Amino acid sequence: MNLHYPAEWEKQKAIWLAFPHNTQNWTGKNRDEIFAFYYELIGICARFQPVNVLVPEDFALPALQKKIFSQAAFKPKFIPMQTDDVWIRDYGPFFVFNDNGVKKIVKFQFNAWGAKFPPWENDEQIPFQIAKKKRLAVKEFPYIFEGGAIEVNDDGLGITTLPCLVGKNRNHPKDIKHVEFAIKDALGLKDLLVLPEGLAGDHTDGHIDNAARFVSRNRIAMAWEDDQSKENFLPLQRNKVILETWIKRHYGSQAQVDTVQIPTQKKWEGNTLPASYMNFIFLNGALVYPKYEEKFDKKAEAYFKKVFPNREIIGIDCSAVIREGGSLHCISKQENESFGAKSPRDSSK
Repeated sequence: MNLHYPAEWEKQKAIWLAFPHNTQNWTGKNRDEIFAFYYELIGICARFQPVNVLVPEDFALPALQKKIFSQAAFKPKFIPMQTDDVWIRDYGPFFVFNDNGVKKIVKFQFNAWGAKFPPWENDEQIPFQIAKKKRLAVKEFPYIFEGGAIEVNDDGLGITTLPCLVGKNRNHPKDIKHVEFAIKDALGLKDLLVLPEGLAGDHTDGHIDNAARFVSRNRIAMAWEDDQSKENFLPLQRNKVILETWIKRHYGSQAQVDTVQIPTQKKWEGNTLPASYMNFIFLNGALVYPKYEEKFDKKAEAYFKKVFPNREIIGIDCSAVIREGGSLHCISKQENESFGAKSPRDSSK
């Protein structure tokens, strides 16, 4: 029986987050800033739909936040479940549906982006733990693959990047066809486009959720760099040509590829950060996009308002989380209501 992975703009049953607790990354001022960021994000999400937050066993919600969240339209649930880090997009479950509409969980292997950032043993088990809690069957695949490495529409098309499929401490290059087949099988895809690369500075090896996203069935938004002196200029030029050719092959004159200028290049402790407006998330009736408190934020906001006139467009400062290499999409995982269920105020089709 076939499996289907819904488009993110389809109606969601919940959004999943993992609260930061890793003292190696989140200490002092960084800790205060990331906690404030998470409380703000949880509050935004709880206006539109249920929110499930994974927390350590000893987690205690501050009294003020407890009062605020108790008044939310959807009271957030804080679920004790041990994680190693916050990037639930990558290690969390893929919520899929079979032909009869039965929800299941797909699990790929996770090793912290090619064994770059140990430990990951707790994160790797999260799909099994969530499946047990929700009493869902799990279909496991033997290949290393992260949630931020795939982007799908509602018509069986998917986009990924080559360095996320094969490479050092990932899958062997000789297995590339097997990896592609497994992804298509797991997510119900009829075609999978493999771009040559993602954004510079992305220690995930170039996740697609920083580079290009579907905003409707036949329309793609992609990160863009106008400055020819920047390292992202040529790779994104190449991506645009590939994306346009591919999407037109499927949808002809109805196909569209939009470009959204990436933020001014940001560095932290000498490292280039993969800041991108593509790392947005869908909620029921809303879209939340990352802001970086700079000049291109307004242009991104204008783009999203133009494309999604029936959704509330909300920006949130992601300066605290981008320092660790990710943003909104990286730290969240959607659980859809069903396959093909339309979101409130949806204009994505």
